[in-house]
Amino acid sequence: MEYKKTKRPNQYVFEGSKHNSKRQKINVNAQCKGILMSALSNRRTNAGIKELLNFINLNFPANNNDVIKKIEATDEVNKKVNGEANNEVNVEVNVEVNGEENGEENKISTIEKELKDEICKANSEHNRFVPLRNIIKNFTFIKFNNDNDLNPSDIINKTFMLATNKKEKYFFRNICKIIPLDTICKPHLSPFIKTLLPLMRKHFTDGKCMEDTFTVNYLLKIMNVPDEKTDEKNDEKNEGKNDEKNGEKSEEKNEGKNDEKNEGKNDEKNEGKNDEKNEGKSGEKSEEKSEEKSGEKNEDSSGNKKSWALIYKCCNTKTLTKRDVLKVLDNCIGNNYSVNLTKPDMAIIVYVTEIMCGISIVKDYASTRKFNIGSFNDDS
Repeated sequence: MEYKKTKRPNQYVFEGSKHNSKRQKINVNAQCKGILMSALSNRRTNAGIKELLNFINLNFPANNNDVIKKIEATDEVNKKVNGEANNEVNVEVNVEVNGEENGEENKISTIEKELKDEICKANSEHNRFVPLRNIIKNFTFIKFNNDNDLNPSDIINKTFMLATNKKEKYFFRNICKIIPLDTICKPHLSPFIKTLLPLMRKHFTDGKCMEDTFTVNYLLKIMNVPDEKTDEKNDEKNEGKNDEKNGEKSEEKNEGKNDEKNEGKNDEKNEGKNDEKNEGKSGEKSEEKSEEKSGEKNEDSSGNKKSWALIYKCCNTKTLTKRDVLKVLDNCIGNNYSVNLTKPDMAIIVYVTEIMCGISIVKDYASTRKFNIGSFNDDS
């Protein structure tokens, strides 16, 4: 094995492994969530990760009840299987021996439960978070494994509240920024729309996204995004194979089918035009009524509309631009909400990279100082 010396003294790396150029794999799903952390320098990343994980484990402990229930369910299944096998073998058992053994078994069972509880707590704290490095340059992504945990946006709002009250002053000595990502998707328009819609329906209850006709396919048509055409390609391949085998018979059948398809398409087009006209008239009336109703509800006590803002950041990609993101958000929200870039009520964060796109909706964005927690330590 050939080893190569690194820049640091007394450290060697295997030459064929290429650890420096490798990136850790990440399962990009809509259910994934986590926090992006940037340290003050590359040498302080390990210390920054430890600070953040210790802070979350202290102030936001995990729910161990869910972990214990899963383990108890698996134990019960194993006991049933083992019990059936033992009943077949041991049919005749003395009653006196069982009476003496039950007292000892009860003592052992209580001790085993206590040990299992302690092991569950230790495992839940250890496997709760996974720090992934080298996914984004100068950032480490801390992935949340437990779905029952709080959202990263809620955790970070509470951390900044503690920082403003100066209860946790100088706790984060090695961290510069903390960015929450409630959902993760691939950096393209169609998966972005699919993951964004459920978030918008939770937070923007009076927007256009709450309408029944407002679906993913409707947004894809507005954005002129082509649908997946895998089924059409497979049909064309199958038709070609059948033509080669059957010869003249298949050609005659295909001609008959094409005539029927053309007649059907012309009928569908004429019907579609009439339907679109009728839907356009009814849609305009329904939109006007919904805007009037929602305009009355979606006002603060002062009479002003709730505001929102987009915080978009991109790194080394052009697959999902800011213009496309704004167009999608405008179609989802509508005119019932106002735009405020300085102090918005709700901030929509979109962080795009080569590998993934993170989305989150944060309240009280002005108090977070653009997620720069290192600025609180500079204050006297």
